[in-house]
Amino acid sequence: MADRKWNWRLWVGFLIALVALTIYIYVGLFLNAHSIVWVSGALFIVSMALTISGLRLAYSQRGSYRGQVAGPILALLGISILGLFGLFSYEITKHFAAATNAPAVGQPAPQFTLVDTAGKSVSLTNVLASPVGQSGVTHAPKAVLLVFYRGYW
Repeated sequence: MADRKWNWRLWVGFLIALVALTIYIYVGLFLNAHSIVWVSGALFIVSMALTISGLRLAYSQRGSYRGQVAGPILALLGISILGLFGLFSYEITKHFAAATNAPAVGQPAPQFTLVDTAGKSVSLTNVLASPVGQSGVTHAPKAVLLVFYRGYW
């Protein structure tokens, strides 16, 4: 019997799943970097693609590649790790602070004054009172779209 080749796709896929969960837990939870969820999600996609590729290789070329026993076990463990990732993501979002004082959709915003990018103070009252228009026709705006950018996590 010929020596069968090592099926690296299965093991690397499983290790990437472990790395993705570790990054998500350590960086996302302990260092409060919430945007790391996208990196972990991308790593899980790569992990599952490698695992599926390794399983196909192990079962389509049984005589050439190893992995008929370890493949399903590693795939099950990888899916379990992905399930933990989903559970953590779901549970974390349930514990976000509720925005009890936030205005509802369609409700007028409270009066406020902010600093623009040029360093000047801009109030909602002044923006709604200043005329806007095109082609020589000016009128007071009916509404203002407010976009808040958190800036730095």
